[in-house]
Amino acid sequence: MADTEKKDQVMTKDYEVAEKSFSFWGAVWRRFRRHKLAMFGLWVLVIVFLFSFVGPVFYTKDVGANIFEEDVAIYYEYKIEKAIAKDPALKDYLGVSWEDFKAKVETAKALKQRAEAGDFEALTQLSMERSDIVSLSVQILSMMSSYTDASGNQPYANYMDMMKYIQPPGLPVGAPGYPLGTDDQGRDLLARLMFGGKVSFTIGIVSALVAMLLGTTVGLVAGYAGGLTDALLMRFVDIMLSIPTLPLLLALAPLIRKWTKTLSEQMGLGVFGSIVPMIVVLAVFGWMGLSRLVRGQVLSLKEQQFVEAARAIGAPTGRILTKHLFPNTIAPVVVATSLAVAGNILTEASLSFLGFGVQPPATSWGQILNVAINFINSPVQLTRYWNMIFVPGTLLFITILSFNFAGDGLRDAVDPRMKL
Repeated sequence: MADTEKKDQVMTKDYEVAEKSFSFWGAVWRRFRRHKLAMFGLWVLVIVFLFSFVGPVFYTKDVGANIFEEDVAIYYEYKIEKAIAKDPALKDYLGVSWEDFKAKVETAKALKQRAEAGDFEALTQLSMERSDIVSLSVQILSMMSSYTDASGNQPYANYMDMMKYIQPPGLPVGAPGYPLGTDDQGRDLLARLMFGGKVSFTIGIVSALVAMLLGTTVGLVAGYAGGLTDALLMRFVDIMLSIPTLPLLLALAPLIRKWTKTLSEQMGLGVFGSIVPMIVVLAVFGWMGLSRLVRGQVLSLKEQQFVEAARAIGAPTGRILTKHLFPNTIAPVVVATSLAVAGNILTEASLSFLGFGVQPPATSWGQILNVAINFINSPVQLTRYWNMIFVPGTLLFITILSFNFAGDGLRDAVDPRMKL
């Protein structure tokens, strides 16, 4: 009796597995999960996606807001307060200078609040206070660097290095309220990386989807129609493939900038207007390979019996293309599109790095790198703005790598001949 029940359970389990395996995409997902690098890439992409799109909900710093001298002085005050907590004798050493410094910071904070409320007189006074803050910052940091403790050491000798943050105003990585510091314009880098990730993802995904639509349509029509239609469409594809994309984009850069300005300012599209030209450019030059892939699939499929049967019962061409042929080409199309997203993000970053990509008011990881490249040849600037080079560069690297891992895993999962 027990053996019979056990056998029934095994049969039921086998039936459930077979029933689940009936779904093609269910089988693909099970095979995809066995690909460790693909799953790693997928999880990384989920994390980066949440960082870019959900992060701004919780981290609400204004992407375009600059910091000023009083904000840097608050950072100095924070560092010196920590030092005084460790060595109370330091407060007596700084004396009146320390009290004057704190008073100036408080005055500047109060004037800033009034200026933000529309008080123009406060704005004028704040400008003078900022000059005083710079002078007092030099004085207080100089005193800190020359302080000698009871053991005869100078534990704060490196404090003079912090003077580089006062002009132009900026903050280092780890400053209170600025986890990744600021960029060369004093803007919060973490907020800009989130915004840049949103722009890069949007450009990569939308341009890949538009290219998929164009390439699939051309491939379906060319493969099914054959004859002169196929020849004309494929020669057009050959012409498009022969165009040197990068030099052409560099040559069209002034036109793209003008188009961006028109969409962003005159038509009032703002940031969306800044990324539309890049999406269009990447889509226009990114559909040809997919059209060849789909055409090859259709040339094989249109001779199959299910297509012959559809034609025999008088099904219209549009229905055959959309209901019979397209569903059977979707697997390689999805794989190609997933890999194209990574390529589009990298292309956008490359163009932005060269100064021909996304234009203000939008920003992207490539555009941040484009600004940071100006500091590589200066050791002083490099030590100050290293976060603008390595952080977006790392994000770009792991995102592209993860897309490639996931795309390779999806390609292997779709192919039943691959062992996973």
